[in-house]
Amino acid sequence: MADEEAKEAPPAAGGSGKKMMILGLVGVLLLGGGGGAAWFFMGGDKEEGEKHAKADHGEEHADEPGPVMELEPFLLNLADRDDLRFLKVSIKLELDRPEEKTDYQNKVPAIRDALLVLLSSKESQLLRTVNGKRRIREEIMTRVNGVMSKGKIANVFFTDFIIQ
Repeated sequence: MADEEAKEAPPAAGGSGKKMMILGLVGVLLLGGGGGAAWFFMGGDKEEGEKHAKADHGEEHADEPGPVMELEPFLLNLADRDDLRFLKVSIKLELDRPEEKTDYQNKVPAIRDALLVLLSSKESQLLRTVNGKRRIREEIMTRVNGVMSKGKIANVFFTDFIIQ
């Protein structure tokens, strides 16, 4: 019986050595692949990465803001039921491309109309909070982008916002 156990012991030791070698090799390959992927995505050739980013966006100046267009100030009644409340707001709209490549100038009357209807339907309690202003900013962007057929609005800025 001792002879049988002695014969079985060496192959078991040799098998675990192979397993350790294979696991070590797999570990080295994983680390090497992970390091290469990290270098590629995080660093690597920065100029090459910038070229890919520009090609993905289809623009040369993807990081630069678009032209900012100012609408005439709005002075309107709010939808409060108890008190008569007014809103005076000045809005600037950032375009996603040069003004010449949009139909912004032709759409200004329709944009003002859409915003007058939207803003006058709001109550002062909603507009006084930061979250309310964020929501109305998103609604303005949605309405204006719905009116425009060439180009879109990338951002909405409030330069005056007075509720009285």
